[in-house]
Amino acid sequence: MDKSISTARWGLLLLMMALMNILTLGLKALPATAGPGVSLILNGTQVNPSVPPYIDSNGRTMVPLRFVMEYMGAGVEWVEKEKGIVINRGATTLKMWIGSRQAYVNGQGILLDTTPVLKGGTTMVPVRFVSQAFGGQVEWNTASQTIRITLGTATGTGKVRLTGSYVNIRSGPGLNYTIIDVFPRDTVLGLLGETAGWYRVQLSDGRQGWVSATYAEPVYDNNLPGNGGQPGQDPPPGQTRPPGDNSSPGQGQTPAGQPLGLAVTGSRPVAIMAGPSPVEKQVGTAAAGSKLPIWEERNGWWLVEMDDGRRGWLASALAVYAPYEPPENDDDQESNLRITGVTVKPAGDALQVTVKASWIFTYQISRWDKRLIVDIPGALLAVPEGQRIVEVNHSLVDRVRLGQYTADTVRLVFDLSGIARLRLKEAGAGETTFIIDKPSIQGSKIVLDPGHGTDPEGADPGAIGPTGVKEKDVNLAIAQKLAALLRGAGATVYLTRNGETCPYTLAGRAYYANDVGADLFISIHANASLSSESSGTSTYFYAPPGTALGEQREERQRLAAAIQAALVQAIGRKDLGVLEANFAVLRNTGMPSVLVETAFISNPTEEQLLNNPAFQARVAEGIFNGLGSYFAGN
Repeated sequence: MDKSISTARWGLLLLMMALMNILTLGLKALPATAGPGVSLILNGTQVNPSVPPYIDSNGRTMVPLRFVMEYMGAGVEWVEKEKGIVINRGATTLKMWIGSRQAYVNGQGILLDTTPVLKGGTTMVPVRFVSQAFGGQVEWNTASQTIRITLGTATGTGKVRLTGSYVNIRSGPGLNYTIIDVFPRDTVLGLLGETAGWYRVQLSDGRQGWVSATYAEPVYDNNLPGNGGQPGQDPPPGQTRPPGDNSSPGQGQTPAGQPLGLAVTGSRPVAIMAGPSPVEKQVGTAAAGSKLPIWEERNGWWLVEMDDGRRGWLASALAVYAPYEPPENDDDQESNLRITGVTVKPAGDALQVTVKASWIFTYQISRWDKRLIVDIPGALLAVPEGQRIVEVNHSLVDRVRLGQYTADTVRLVFDLSGIARLRLKEAGAGETTFIIDKPSIQGSKIVLDPGHGTDPEGADPGAIGPTGVKEKDVNLAIAQKLAALLRGAGATVYLTRNGETCPYTLAGRAYYANDVGADLFISIHANASLSSESSGTSTYFYAPPGTALGEQREERQRLAAAIQAALVQAIGRKDLGVLEANFAVLRNTGMPSVLVETAFISNPTEEQLLNNPAFQARVAEGIFNGLGSYFAGN
C-alpha cells in the first residue's frame, strides 16, 4: 500500500514536471502573448490594434487580419458558415480558414506553416505570408520587438477620379484604341493597374478599360501617411502622375521669352483659378474656343495668360495643347486656328474626309435634313473662294462645302445623297480625318437615357405603381439590357446613368449626348395615368416644322416609327402609336432622338410586367430590333 502510494506520488511529480517544462517552452515561444512589447508599424505609421500582435507556438508572428488589411485598403470578408476569410486587394484574392493550413492565392493552393486562429474575437494570421501575398515587405526588429509592414499602392482596390469634362475610356492604353465609354468629370472608377501615362480602370458594370492619366487623378487612401488624411489630394512626394496624351513640353519650367504653347478650350467656357488647384479662388473665365498662352505647367495645371493680360491657372484636362508659333509681325494672324483645306477620297464603300488645319481642333456635329454639319469654333477659314466646294458625287455624299459660318466658327457641310453618318478616324496637329459611311448599329454612338433617378436637382423616382414598383428602377433595368445588346452588335453605348445617380439635369442629359457626338439618343420611360385601366406602348419624337429641329423631322419620325413597330411586336401591348411632344430631352438633342413609353406602370397588369426581368428583356429586344430596322433604312 505504501509502495503504491509512493509510486502514485512519483508519477504525479513527473507529470507536474512535464507540464512545467511544456509551459516553460511555451512561454519561450510566446514572448509577447499579452501584447505589450510587440509594436506594429504599417506603411511608416505606428498603430495600436485592440488585439496586439504576438508570436505563436510555431514561431510565426500573428497580426489582426482585418485591422491590418483594411488599413492597407483591402476588402476583408468573413464567411461564417465555413470559418473562412477572403481578402481582396487589387488583382489579388487570398482565402484562408481558421484552424487550417490550407490557403489559396488567386486560386492557387498554398500550405501555410501555421494556422489562422481566433483570439479575443479577432482573426489572427501569419503576417509574413499575408503581406507577401499582396506584394508587401515585412521587417522584424528583434531588439525593439517591432513588426514593420510596407505595402505599395493597391493595384485594383484604389480608385481614380476623372478630371476632364467628359473623359474617354478606351479599350487599351493609347489614343489608337477604341473608345468604349465616356464619363463626366468627378466620376470615380476602380483602379486595376497602370502603365506609362494610363490607368486601367474598372467600370461599374464590370467592364475594364483605360483612361489617360492626364484626365484622371488617383484617389489616395485617407489613412496613408503623406496624404494629410484628405482623399483626392495631390499624391505624396515621389508619386506624381505620369504624363498623358495632353502633356506640354517643358513641364515644371517657366520660359524666359515665349510661352510653352497654347491652351485651346473646347465648346464651353472654363474657369481660371488663382492657383493650381480646384479649391483656389476663381479669377476669370476663358470663353469657348479661347487660345491662351501657357507660361508654366504644374501637376496637371497650366499657368495661362488671359486676353486682358492677367494670369491664372487652368486645369490642363479642360483644354487641348497646341504649339506656340510667334507672329511674324503685329498684323499676323498665326495665333488663330486656321482651316486650310479639305480632301475627300473613297475608302471602300465609305468616304475618307481629311480637314487640314494649323493644329488640332474641337468640333460639334449636327444633322439637318439631308446635311451633316461640322462646326469648328475659334477658327478662321484660310481656303480660297474657288476651293471651298468639293464635288464628290458618291452614293452617300454629293458635295462638301466650307464656309466662315460666324466670325470665329468655320462650318463644314456634307450634302448627302443617301443616309450616312460621320465618324472620327484620327486627329492630329496638322489634319483631322473623318469617315462617312452607311449607318449601322456596328460603330454607332448611341446614348441611352434611363428616365428619372437622382440628379443635381434632387431625387426623382418617376411614377410609382400600385404595389410600389418605381419607374426609375424599371427604366434602368431595361436600359442596361438594351446596352448589352447594342454593345454585342458593335455599338458604342453611353448611359446617362448606370445606377441611382445621374450627374446631369434633365436638359443636361441631352447636352451630354451632343457633347459625345452621339448618332442617336433614346430616352426610356414607363407611362402613368390617373386611370388604372390605361395601358399600351407609345414612342415620342419632336421636330416641329418651320424650326431648326424641323430639318430633322423625317429622320426623327422614321426612328420613332421603327422602334414603335418593333417594340409592339416584341411585347404585345396595345399600340398607342408614334406621338410628338416637346420633351426637354428631345428638344435639346442635336441628333435624331426618341422617348419611349414602354408600358403603363399605373396599370396593375403592366406594372407586374415591367417589374419582370423577362419582360424587360423583351422590351430591350424590341427597341434593339427597331434600331436595326432604322439603320437598314426602313
